[in-house]
Amino acid sequence: MAATTQTRWPERMNPNDALFWFLDTVPELRSTIGALMILARTPSLDRLRAEFERLADGFPRMRQRAVEAPLNLAPPEWIEDPQFDLGYHLRPIAVPAPGGMLELLAELGPLYASPLDRERPLWEAYLAEGLLDGRAAVFMKFHHCMMDGVGGSEMFANLLSEEREHAPRPVPRPRRRASTAYGARLWRALQYNVGEALGIGLATARALAETALHPWQALGGAPEAVRRALGFGEELTVLRAESPLHHARSLSRQLSTFEMSLAEIDAARSRLRATNNDVVLTIVSGALHRWHTSRGADVKELRALVPVNLRSPEDTTPGNRIALLGMSLPVGEPDPLARLRLIQERVGRVKTDRRAALYPLFARALAALPLVLAAELGRQQTFRTNFICTNVPGPRHTCYLAGERIERIYPYAPLVGDHPVAIALYSYQDTVLVGLDVDPLAMSDLPHFKDALAESYAEVLNVARGVEAVGEGGRPGGAPHAAA
Repeated sequence: MAATTQTRWPERMNPNDALFWFLDTVPELRSTIGALMILARTPSLDRLRAEFERLADGFPRMRQRAVEAPLNLAPPEWIEDPQFDLGYHLRPIAVPAPGGMLELLAELGPLYASPLDRERPLWEAYLAEGLLDGRAAVFMKFHHCMMDGVGGSEMFANLLSEEREHAPRPVPRPRRRASTAYGARLWRALQYNVGEALGIGLATARALAETALHPWQALGGAPEAVRRALGFGEELTVLRAESPLHHARSLSRQLSTFEMSLAEIDAARSRLRATNNDVVLTIVSGALHRWHTSRGADVKELRALVPVNLRSPEDTTPGNRIALLGMSLPVGEPDPLARLRLIQERVGRVKTDRRAALYPLFARALAALPLVLAAELGRQQTFRTNFICTNVPGPRHTCYLAGERIERIYPYAPLVGDHPVAIALYSYQDTVLVGLDVDPLAMSDLPHFKDALAESYAEVLNVARGVEAVGEGGRPGGAPHAAA
């Protein structure tokens, strides 16, 4: 719990958080993230409740609700929910016989699709009992305004244990019981705006002083700034490709899972002189190529919405610190090695121009607009990409929840706007666990897409085995490329 104890918990959402919160009022822009944990045995419900009580003591967002500022003069605040009821947020459900993954995921799909209660803390958890061989599952869903993927990993680090025994219960944090009266919220919003204005003014003054003291250095950075602006402009103007995926949409969700060996992915990355993300995007692109060709669609390119972590290694501030960038993938390239090299080239260009650095400014501007306009602009941006693909590293060691061993942890990303497919990856122990979240009206043959993933995975591994091995780090004798 040391990392959480030292964390500073902001009293308001940052602009990224607020953007997820406000856009969520539009049903097709609902931004819920999830995680499915498969346990070796069914835990005691009382023990599980105790674990979530412990988490809520050290992770304040679990007990806080979002409270909007009058006239949206400031981002929403996080305030202690005086009616917090753990029994509402943590509930048992029964899985129909025979209790396999198909029956479990069929039960979870509608739960994941349903909106969270915006008058309560923005999370729910379900203990699913009745799985085969005495297993159980815990499914958790959160509003994206609470955390990003890295923040979710930190939360899991505090919920899960490396041992079967209880983790020490932390000293409860002071709880923010600020007044929700209109006048009090208005006053705090005005104070926030004054502080923001002063901060922006000081930052501008420092930048001007730095330019005056080192004019040649400022001029030398101008070309990079232009490349960054042009790269980010591409994010706002390039349109997605036409695809059968976008011919029909609904608010329903169908969940599934897929697995890959982390050791095999690492070996392929090393031999192909690539990053794990490069290899994953190559596999996903190959699967989408197969899915489209099976439907008679000749699609050359698809744009993936790829979350990019903006945190520095020492940044543990809760909330979203990500940029949502579009990445063009050559799904029409049948040669996996050629497809990989094209992906590396495009990822390298995005890294070089550092366009992600401008995303917080975009989020701040969008969150400041009237809700109707911000929602429309947010919807329009979803039309520029075809699907979502996100990859978050997890623990390599075995973890326990409520004293029971966790066998698998599958992540789930939201279907936002016009994205009918979300592919999320999470590495746990020696496996890359993939959560597939699709709109069944847009992709009615999810099992076929899983088969396409398996074929593309095997194809990339076979190509890697035929390439001369290089240094462990992904380059001859060097360290791996930085992740996108």
